[in-house]
Amino acid sequence: MISRELKNQNSLNLFLNTYFNIIMVVIVIMVLLASYFLILRPKYDSTMTAISLNYEQQQRLYVNQQKKLNNLKIIADLYNKISVADLKKFDGVLPDSYVKERLFGEIDEIITTNGFILNSISIDKSEPAAPAEGAVVPSAKTGTLNIQLAISAIDYSGFKNLLKLLETNLRLFDITQLSFSPSGNSANLTLTTYYYNK
Repeated sequence: MISRELKNQNSLNLFLNTYFNIIMVVIVIMVLLASYFLILRPKYDSTMTAISLNYEQQQRLYVNQQKKLNNLKIIADLYNKISVADLKKFDGVLPDSYVKERLFGEIDEIITTNGFILNSISIDKSEPAAPAEGAVVPSAKTGTLNIQLAISAIDYSGFKNLLKLLETNLRLFDITQLSFSPSGNSANLTLTTYYYNK
């Protein structure tokens, strides 16, 4: 007689032989489902979140760049409406480069057309010690020039007139130091002027 244990083993073998393919398919499906939920799904979710955040950032950047472009178009339109004469005036206020000879000529013309004598002029690029009260504070793109003037044949009313001329001149001048000697009819001025530093 076949033992009960042997019978059970045979029936198990028969069952496995009969349903082996189905059992393998179920095991493969379970492994695939486990790997999907434990590995692929979290990776997919994190990737989709990163893509969504990147898309939102790109959209915000696009909107900001579009606003900048629109502002630049408005500025360009306004600039194109400025006449050439006005642009030349602005260039006189803040020249786009440092031309020492031109500055010599401008100052010499201011002094001599009023009947004064320009004894000496010194121009250097060193920064002023401290801006005068009400003076223009230069930005990083603005260069400064210090000018020392020695003037003779000037009386007190002429000195006041000269200060007014410098104040109303198209080019920006800040008077940082001044002295007047009525006995010698002479004056010394220290000015600061500016230019656009490209």
